[in-house]
Amino acid sequence: MCNPLLALTLVATGVSAYSTYQQGRTQQDFANYEARQAEADARAEKGAAQVEAERLRKAGQRASAEASAALAASGQDLSSAGAIGINREITRGAEEDAYFALLGGGDRAARLNAGATMSRARGAAAAQAGTLNAFAQVAQGAAQGWQMMGKPGKGKG
Repeated sequence: MCNPLLALTLVATGVSAYSTYQQGRTQQDFANYEARQAEADARAEKGAAQVEAERLRKAGQRASAEASAALAASGQDLSSAGAIGINREITRGAEEDAYFALLGGGDRAARLNAGATMSRARGAAAAQAGTLNAFAQVAQGAAQGWQMMGKPGKGKG
């Protein structure tokens, strides 16, 4: 004959264990989603930095062209050391700005990628904890069921 309390204990144990397991998997799925989002943000940061660097270079080229035009309009020789120095300084400044834009974008991307790695690790830990806790609940439920059935050798005689 089936003990209804034993049956309920076993069913409750199974439901609780499954729920705990699923909760760990759901946390892992969410952490993986966060990681994918952080990686996409990292790619966007790198892309934005490249666009900004190119914009700065073009601005430098325009400034150099405007400086050359102003020098030529004032009657100065564009091959003179002064004209070359001005254009060189404008180009150097634009390249430096572009470099720092790329460096900043790379740094932001690296931080986002590190966050993605941490999200994945957090998700894996949550999934592992869910699995281990589910096993613990099954073991506890089995122990309770064993106690409900009575210890072997007792009550027989």
